[in-house]
Amino acid sequence: MGSESSTGEQSQDGKPDVVEGADADLLSTQLIAPGIQRNIEDEVVMGFTINMLLYPVILVYFLVTFWYLTSRVVPYQFIDEKFHIGQTLTYLNGKWSQWDKKITTPPGLYLLGWANHHLLKPIFKSWSTLTILRLVNLFGGVVIFPWVVLRPLFLFNAIGFWPITLMCFPLLTTYYYLYYTDVWSTIFIVESLTLILTLPLGERKSIWASSLCAAISCLFRQTNIIWTGFIMVLAVERRAILTKKFNTHNVNNYLKAFIFAVEEFNHVVMPYALNFVLFFIYLIWNRSITLGDKSNHSVGLHFMQIFYLFLFIAAFSVPIWGSRNFLRSYKNRFLSKPIRTFFEIIGIMLIIRYFTKVHPFLLADNRHYTFYLFRKLLGHKRKLIKYWFMAPVYHFCTFIYLELMRPNEMVFHPVLPLPVRETIHLPLQLTHISWTALIVCTFATLIPSPLLEPRYYILPYLFWRIFITCNAEPIFEELVPAQNDEPPVTVSSTGRLLWEFLWFMGINVFTLLIFIRYTFSWSDEPFLQRIIW
Repeated sequence: MGSESSTGEQSQDGKPDVVEGADADLLSTQLIAPGIQRNIEDEVVMGFTINMLLYPVILVYFLVTFWYLTSRVVPYQFIDEKFHIGQTLTYLNGKWSQWDKKITTPPGLYLLGWANHHLLKPIFKSWSTLTILRLVNLFGGVVIFPWVVLRPLFLFNAIGFWPITLMCFPLLTTYYYLYYTDVWSTIFIVESLTLILTLPLGERKSIWASSLCAAISCLFRQTNIIWTGFIMVLAVERRAILTKKFNTHNVNNYLKAFIFAVEEFNHVVMPYALNFVLFFIYLIWNRSITLGDKSNHSVGLHFMQIFYLFLFIAAFSVPIWGSRNFLRSYKNRFLSKPIRTFFEIIGIMLIIRYFTKVHPFLLADNRHYTFYLFRKLLGHKRKLIKYWFMAPVYHFCTFIYLELMRPNEMVFHPVLPLPVRETIHLPLQLTHISWTALIVCTFATLIPSPLLEPRYYILPYLFWRIFITCNAEPIFEELVPAQNDEPPVTVSSTGRLLWEFLWFMGINVFTLLIFIRYTFSWSDEPFLQRIIW
């Protein structure tokens, strides 16, 4: 875990002394500022307790809503499901060489669906093929993702995030009910990250297992090869930190990480390099990163994707950053650097003007929230809204993204090494190197895409959120430190983490009700249409 507290002391004979009463309470708290303290032990215990109590409730919620949606609301193929279901049925019929050219992603989901169908259909003969295939994502989202992927990370940093919360991330939960590629794409690439951070199989085996999960994730979404690069940087960095003794000289740390990567190429870099070689062969064979329909998925420079992402991140992370002090810090930054802020906002306006791509799908498909969001706000015809309102909003959202990174960066002493000897004991934090790698990979994933598509923001959000440790500042109240001889004020992150969970579930319930109650017809579609992310 990133922050640990001792619960005992060593006596002179080497045996632990028993610490009781007030002494034990003192050892379980941390003084984080003059007059302010945190009880880390209480926060950890509370986090585990809430997760264990809420998980069965959330599991029932997803099971009941899945049954209702699949049997009553959409017992038919919805939007892109017709392509994914059709290709899976092709495989189930034994036609392994036949491929639908309108499909743009590799066949990972269809192989998983094929296996799941053969496993469940003999047992649940009355269930429809559509239900059985959709169960692939439900099982992955509510069982594999929280227990296999997120739980090990939670054990390392129980005050950072809750598995039940990230499991309920609204952009992801939409696809627990449908047969899309996003759930298992997310599971495999985040599991690759988990393996490299927690090392459950030992260093070498965990690296190879991480590389394998990353490779499998690319069978669900090709752009995961970029996130494979980020995970490789982490694998190198976390070992170089200790081996090469990182310090406060950032440029030297980059050089040390590079030297370590060369020295340990076979053990650390090679597993991931094989993925890059295989992907390069795929590019030569396919002549493009996109399978199938290449005309509607051409690569370009869509810099506005970054600001769309920051807008979504700011909206979903309100319980993490929302407070008077945070808003005050943005105000102080604006007042202390008014000329710089002015030119930053002007720069955002220029990006809005020259690097906004409007994909035909965005304007034509009213079954997605982005259709309404772009028409009413992001791409509004009035310049007052599109430029003079949205540019400052994008600026503030960028501040949120970067400012929440800043206190979570791993820092080093100018001379002394970190007080740990093994990689497994490093905190769940990124250095200036891996934070840079995260931003670069985020840009490389989003900027080439011409389509404003919230699904593309799932991984950038999760990779960012996992490394953000929630602060303990009250959301609604003013934090006043204790004065003079008064006992320190105890603060906790539990309230914010609970609000984050409730915020996600509130969005989930709202979007689910919209999906169920608001329907409309398309002339070329036989069934009622609905709105999803």
